[in-house]
Amino acid sequence: IGETCNLTMLDRGHVVYLDRVECQWPLRLHLAPGSRVPIHCTASGKLFLATMPKARRAALLAAAPLERHAPATIVDRAELDRELDRLRKRDLGVDDEEYMAGLVAIAVPVRDRRGRIAAAIAVHAPTARMSLATALGYADEMRAAAARIAATLR
Repeated sequence: IGETCNLTMLDRGHVVYLDRVECQWPLRLHLAPGSRVPIHCTASGKLFLATMPKARRAALLAAAPLERHAPATIVDRAELDRELDRLRKRDLGVDDEEYMAGLVAIAVPVRDRRGRIAAAIAVHAPTARMSLATALGYADEMRAAAARIAATLR
């Protein structure tokens, strides 16, 4: 893809970065493995939320405020629920400048042999280089990579 890709997992209401393949561009967001980012405004986090049972989602979101990180961060619970329901149908996570202004991302699930989400892979880039539409165009390629990663979990 030529942009930074991440392998993430859910950990106690946050997204934690396990590994990354960094882009070679000088303009990039660097989050080292072990970094934690919010669940409600990142592509991986929204994917985890969208695909979990609604009762678990509600409990997890009730435990933490929907803090604004950028002008586009969804901080209204009803609006976030509608967005997560849309993403659930697409089996995809999307960050449209919600975590950081000027940064877009998408995430796809890495499923275990029972079909549960074990992790996610995401790509993110500054909007100066990649639009959200362009990122969405990589979804099939990312799903194929997620399937290859999933095969190693067996």
